[in-house]
Amino acid sequence: MMTPIQQDYLISHIVDKITDFLIADFQLDIPSALNIVYTSDTFRVLSDKETDLYSQSPSYIYEWLKREFLTGKLDGAVDGH
Repeated sequence: MMTPIQQDYLISHIVDKITDFLIADFQLDIPSALNIVYTSDTFRVLSDKETDLYSQSPSYIYEWLKREFLTGKLDGAVDGH
């Protein structure tokens, strides 16, 4: 079982990586990319430690975020969240 500090570290790392991916794929500046991440449903699910989404790879989570960014909605919602 991970400690809350370890969970927070993983979430932070994932946010860093998916922000980098957004910047690279869509030529965004850092504030715009961070705004997209932090206001997304993907981030809401990622931050809900009950979902364990933070245990997935940043690339996997980025695919969720990219789909949400392009379609305006989160597909493949996690167990009712």
